[in-house]
Amino acid sequence: MVRGPDKRLVKLSETEADRLVRLYTEAEREILLQLNRAIAKGNKTEYLKGMLKNVQAILGDLRAGSRTWCQEAIPRVYIEGTGFADNQLKARGQKLIAGFGAIHQQAAKVLADNAYDRLDSVAQLIGRRVQDIYREYALETTRQSVIGHKTWQQVSRDFRERLAGSGITGFRDRAGRDWNMKTYADTVARTTTMEAHLQGTANRLLEHGHDLVKISTHVGACPKCVNWQGKVLSLTGKTAGYPTLDDAKAGGLFHPNCKHAYGLYIDIDAEINEAS
Repeated sequence: MVRGPDKRLVKLSETEADRLVRLYTEAEREILLQLNRAIAKGNKTEYLKGMLKNVQAILGDLRAGSRTWCQEAIPRVYIEGTGFADNQLKARGQKLIAGFGAIHQQAAKVLADNAYDRLDSVAQLIGRRVQDIYREYALETTRQSVIGHKTWQQVSRDFRERLAGSGITGFRDRAGRDWNMKTYADTVARTTTMEAHLQGTANRLLEHGHDLVKISTHVGACPKCVNWQGKVLSLTGKTAGYPTLDDAKAGGLFHPNCKHAYGLYIDIDAEINEAS
């Protein structure tokens, strides 16, 4: 029976996720602090300009930190995935291909780049939102000072109440799910590290001529995954008689935060037929 990710992988994934979450939590806190400070002193344009400059610097640091995380964490977990496959191959008595070849280096880079793109899209979104806040608040304070309807202190109070209600660093994705910077970073970290582990395992098995894997099982599997537990899949679709990995993904397996993995499966009958 193939079980879920071992304790070492779970710990590694959680450690890497915590690194990224701390980065985004601190950035979110700093952005909110800058906004509140600027709006509280918002009768002077220089405070708003200073806020915008500071937030841009925070987002720049966040992008740099995200890039570093992707370049370090994703290859590290990918290598763990290849090692997971190696252990299964050795247990079968198969001689291993030495080294970390170009195919693995390229795969790890693609995964890291994809993870960064997902994270950077949030930084861009928050940057645009802060710029919108800057423009809207500057216009509102100017307008109210001209017509004399409200003092800038009243505008500041009203604006902060509006922002508290609508949120600044929160957003909704195309599927209608609500996120903030922390929850999104956590989900991306856990999903992409698991994806890197699975891809490392798959590529290493394929490198040694194995196309079949068996899905892990664990208690409390979600409705999307439960029917795939223990199933044998073809990684490429080249082995007749088995559903493919793409079929399983289309059916809901390996969704965000999914805890399922897979391991080597040998079709004994097929090997006997090939040998005869």
